[in-house]
Amino acid sequence: MEAKTGNSGMLYHELQVRQLCGLHALNTALQGPFFSEGDLLEIAADLDARERKVMSRAGGVGAGDFLAEGQGSHNVSDNGDFGVEV
Repeated sequence: MEAKTGNSGMLYHELQVRQLCGLHALNTALQGPFFSEGDLLEIAADLDARERKVMSRAGGVGAGDFLAEGQGSHNVSDNGDFGVEV
């Protein structure tokens, strides 16, 4: 996403939507709408896949491990909270 320009020197700010605090904080720090919820979901899914791969190589994915395929995510909750790793 491209940042908006020409805001007359005002600080960029996004209104809070749902529980997307991390998204809004990131875009505010970067001073523009650089990332969307979809972008962060894509990053979280990639991290989940990489974590599963590492865990399976180490023999760490067991029946009770929520990193197993389809069992959840360390990187995003069901209600939209993103982990700091994202």
